Amino acid sequence: MAKVLVAALAFCAAIPMAASGGVLALRAARNSQVLQNKRADRDDLSRMKNVAMVKRFAKAGLLVRVPSSTRHYYLHRVPHNYRYLRPWSKLFLERLSKQYFRKHNQRLRVTSMVRTVEYQNSLRLRNANAAPAAGFFRSTHLTGATLDISKKFMKPAGVKWMRRVLRSLVSKGFLSAVEEFRQPTFHIMVHRNYPKYVASLK
Repeated sequence: MAKVLVAALAFCAAIPMAASGGVLALRAARNSQVLQNKRADRDDLSRMKNVAMVKRFAKAGLLVRVPSSTRHYYLHRVPHNYRYLRPWSKLFLERLSKQYFRKHNQRLRVTSMVRTVEYQNSLRLRNANAAPAAGFFRSTHLTGATLDISKKFMKPAGVKWMRRVLRSLVSKGFLSAVEEFRQPTFHIMVHRNYPKYVASLK
């Protein structure tokens, strides 16, 4: 019964609410963060406690370095020690940014990737909207699987395109995504099975 309830909640969280212009936005449900953390647990993802742990995971290949600027995306105000993602999340960023650039001739602006408990706690001191670093509602940025893509400077057509692409991947079970409005970003947690989706396209 518990598994059925969790599945039902996950399905409800994946259904976006209507936004203006007839395009569907990826609205957060009250339990979105809980469901994302449950998925992170199923994917067996550790949470980063400090920078030393990030470096250990990077050395082991469990996190990969993300360049500060490429032809298709750039990092905005991401601290040097936090420019890492899980390998499948970096794969997602590379593919999405190339597709977006081809379609809209604009680079994606990435504002956050991996975080540590230390960093998340410091973030909460200056941002009341930030998720906690512990508990059921803790930030999934701690896993390294989550990234934020800014909507600032994004063309309206680009926002609609992003919504469409992210909704499709959410419905197929390859990621979790929430469109934030207080801070204009797409908050995206890429699931460990994403490379299987990419392989299926070949």
